[in-house]
Amino acid sequence: MTETNCKNCAAPLSPEHAFCPQCGQNTHVHRLDMGHILHELIHVVTHADKGIFHLTKEMALRPGLVAKAYVAGSRKKYFNPFSYFVLTVAVSAFLTAKFHLLQSDTTHANPVSALIGKNINLVFFVAAPVSALFTWALFWRSRYNYAENLTLHAFLGGFRVMFFMLVFTPLIVFFRPYYFSMLTVYLVLWAAFTTWANYQFFGGRLWLVALKTVLSLMLTQVVITFGIILFVRFFM
Repeated sequence: MTETNCKNCAAPLSPEHAFCPQCGQNTHVHRLDMGHILHELIHVVTHADKGIFHLTKEMALRPGLVAKAYVAGSRKKYFNPFSYFVLTVAVSAFLTAKFHLLQSDTTHANPVSALIGKNINLVFFVAAPVSALFTWALFWRSRYNYAENLTLHAFLGGFRVMFFMLVFTPLIVFFRPYYFSMLTVYLVLWAAFTTWANYQFFGGRLWLVALKTVLSLMLTQVVITFGIILFVRFFM
């Protein structure tokens, strides 16, 4: 029997091996072509077990339970939360710039709003670890460590961007004269959703979870706002 070597880790392979016994890579590796790349892209997005669409649907239905299962070890089932977060933030940055979503009046741009709009991806990225720090402190009795809280907020951060795109974007595009009313609707809906997610993830009394959730959201907003004020004051 003729043996070959794995193209990924160079481990010896036998003809009966469909996957490398050392690293798990498929032994039937072909030269890349556009058909293969297109197949991989479609697979990543739509794969029934762990695609982005599947994860978004699961997050819409049971956000806290998804994060809880992932933290508990069920990690093959879902798209990686940090990859999900990064991909969705990239799309939201484009939409924010394209439709001026953080400006109530596109003819007279507020310099702070314009700054946030240009750096919305950074705002989202900062918000996740800051929020994780506050939930870690406020829900300390749950015994989830900071990394596990950060994982929850990577899931929530990714879905928040989807929520931002699917709810906030059309509200602002079609009802910009009522910008602050639409912003209030968006924030209330997101606070309610986050409360539900935290209730599923941490457990406990619903009213107390709601109180801690609102407090963590407010503290996160204060930290981000303070950071923006300092940046504008000293660097602009």
